[in-house]
Amino acid sequence: MNTKDFTKALTLIVEDYIAGEEAYSDDVQLQINTLTFDMEIADPENDLPDCDYYPMMDLVRMSTKNPGQWEPDPDAIAEVAAEYVFTD
Repeated sequence: MNTKDFTKALTLIVEDYIAGEEAYSDDVQLQINTLTFDMEIADPENDLPDCDYYPMMDLVRMSTKNPGQWEPDPDAIAEVAAEYVFTD
């Protein structure tokens, strides 16, 4: 995996979250397996070893094109991606 692919996968997870936001609790987390870089939307009660967690709401922002709707926050997503080192 490389940074571009990781960022794309992370953006897709955030889009999935936005599409089904009502299905999740307010403090739902993004779970990233630090060994495989697999990602999923996780219950905040999870605290698995070898996983990092980020609040999903930290990865969205209000849409400028559609007021009242969420969209992925590219700056926040880039900050998460910057925390990982990939060998291309």
